Amino acid sequence: MSVMMRFSLPVAALCLSAALVAMPASAADGRTGAFVGGAALGAVGGVLLGQALADRPPPPPPVVRPAPVIYDPYFSQLDRMHADCDAGSRRACIAFGEFIGEHREREAEWRRMHPELFHWEDY
Repeated sequence: MSVMMRFSLPVAALCLSAALVAMPASAADGRTGAFVGGAALGAVGGVLLGQALADRPPPPPPVVRPAPVIYDPYFSQLDRMHADCDAGSRRACIAFGEFIGEHREREAEWRRMHPELFHWEDY
């Protein structure tokens, strides 16, 4: 919107309201004069409010924080034993099973977070 257009609309509304308010009102049309004056002032207020809202800068985008990374110190061992077991090492398969048995409190979490480690249960 150009600068001329931005300032001409509120100025025109202000001049209109001033002209309407300055009109002589008789006692017979007191309500009409009050209505016209109120409508003119409402129009001016609406124009000024609309311009104020239009000139407001857009709100900043919301800050999205990544989820915290939970470090599992046992997962690297578990993953290595699983890879060795898949490669054919019988000893690694046994160690993998023992390791899971020793850490029963974490087993449910591992099953939820890394279902690929427990793929043999699907057969």
